[in-house]
Amino acid sequence: MASTVSRQACCVRCPAAAGILFSLLLKVPAFAGPEALCGTPYLPSRPIPGAAAKKTAAETFDVGDALTVRVFNFGAVPGTDPYYLTTTTCRLKGERCYIFVEDVIWGGSRVTPAALTSLTRAFDRSTPRYPDRGIYSIDTEIFGPPPDADGDPRIVIVLLDIMDNSLSGTILGYYDTANQAAPVGREILYIDSDPLDLNSDLARATLAHEFQHMLHWNGDPDEDKWVDEGCAEYAELACGYRKTTGEVARHFLGVPNLLKSPAPNLQVPPNTGLTDAASWSGGDFLPFLFDQTFLLTTFFAQRYGDTAVARLVAEPENGIDGFNRALEDVGAEERFEQFWSAWAAAVYVNDDGGLGYRALSLGPISRDTVAVPADDLGGALQLWGIDYVVPRSSGPQGLSLDVESGSDLLVTLVSERDDTHDVAAVPVPRGARRRIGLYGEPPAVLAFTRTSPGSQTYSLSLARREGHVPAAADFDASGTVGFSDFIAFAAGFGKSAGRPGFDPSFDLDGDRTVSFSDFILFARNFGKSP
Repeated sequence: MASTVSRQACCVRCPAAAGILFSLLLKVPAFAGPEALCGTPYLPSRPIPGAAAKKTAAETFDVGDALTVRVFNFGAVPGTDPYYLTTTTCRLKGERCYIFVEDVIWGGSRVTPAALTSLTRAFDRSTPRYPDRGIYSIDTEIFGPPPDADGDPRIVIVLLDIMDNSLSGTILGYYDTANQAAPVGREILYIDSDPLDLNSDLARATLAHEFQHMLHWNGDPDEDKWVDEGCAEYAELACGYRKTTGEVARHFLGVPNLLKSPAPNLQVPPNTGLTDAASWSGGDFLPFLFDQTFLLTTFFAQRYGDTAVARLVAEPENGIDGFNRALEDVGAEERFEQFWSAWAAAVYVNDDGGLGYRALSLGPISRDTVAVPADDLGGALQLWGIDYVVPRSSGPQGLSLDVESGSDLLVTLVSERDDTHDVAAVPVPRGARRRIGLYGEPPAVLAFTRTSPGSQTYSLSLARREGHVPAAADFDASGTVGFSDFIAFAAGFGKSAGRPGFDPSFDLDGDRTVSFSDFILFARNFGKSP
């Protein structure tokens, strides 16, 4: 069974989400197969640090000491108490940790002295990325210090056979914040012994992942799940445990919009029950989305360094607000929307420069190639999912797209120029109709992201169009180049490609800057109807 377990450590679903998951599994074959999961985000409500137990004197352990611990049954029948007690014994004492083993599994073939030594060595002293640094050192440097409810600098690591079932998924580990409060008052991580091979990189990666959860809770206890999980996934890579093959993030790369099946333009039926509450920004956090937030957090660390990740964890603001504060703290010009667009472009382009991954090797991401002109495109779009559209056309280089939605959209335009890529992020407010143009080099790809709850559907049409014609200056696609178009043009005036706020729609001459020459073209078409 161990050989079938996915390498990734992610999250258990609650029962409601599990129903959604199984429905999706029936519709989307690419997701078939068992998942290796982390239970941290779906445990009961977390106590805040102020409510944690405080002890003034260290209560230490030695090998042979017994400890009864409270553990969580992820396969418990709904409505019953999922917690139960089990007895454990300290079997190894490291520099930064204790290894406690559940008594009922001690002596079995799965818990060996070599496995205990490998976990302790990884936590204390050595990882693939830094042979002279352990998980404790690496994680605390990036994500901050651990809590200390018991006055003991060592972390308790409990090895046990975690209770789960086919509905919950295979749980590899978890961190329960309830242990920080009285009467327990200890820092405890739980690692599974079956089917997880305890003497494997997956076991050590799980330890790095779960330890991050402990550190993140100490830095920002009410952080959004997707940020916490993205950091926990990144902790694996920071310690050198993430694979660097095309298997990385294969779920997200295969279906970046969960409301589409792997077959291009084939929509997943609406009766799957995938709602905004079960999407990337919160609610019932589906495991497929861990790939996405892992890639996002990794790109954030690559772009701004681990210092920026540390600021993100320490920032009291949550989610997108936390990202924006962290970006401000590190002196970045861009904010989350511009960063998101750069990331969406990087996942598609994946070059050796700024739009790619230095530490990962990714396969291609799913995209739809369409001939231009084209009408009746768009479709259903998951909240914070992405539709990638590659336009193919002959004739004029210019391209314009008309887009409209009942939710807020973010349109990312990626174009190639002189062996580099320009990326522009264009927000489209809900209910507004926008004509977005790109009149220099033709775009390599268009990426559409829904950024707010509301309608799942959006409409899209593509046309070949040059910037000097009246239709190019009709930015609101109203049928007339009027005063509202002038207001929009004035807001974008003076901005250049590569800078926040640049909208290529107003760069009518395609020289990568919205300047006086573009104003002349706009003025010539003012008052005209396309």
